[in-house]
Amino acid sequence: MILLFNKKDKLMELMNYREDLEIKLQKVTLAIQEVLEDVYKTEQEKQKIIGKLIDFKEAIISKGVELHIELEAA
Repeated sequence: MILLFNKKDKLMELMNYREDLEIKLQKVTLAIQEVLEDVYKTEQEKQKIIGKLIDFKEAIISKGVELHIELEAA
């Protein structure tokens, strides 16, 4: 019986982690779009910010791969 709860808890934990990673991925994607649309930033500023956001996005995807979690494309 305890083994059943442990598997269920582990599954719930992975599902919660997946949701968390997907939400973060969506936020980064939206942030990139906002930077692209910002008329007050220079192209150089935009590229610097977007570069950092892409690094963050890649880190989120890598964490998903590391945990064997398939993330929805954002």
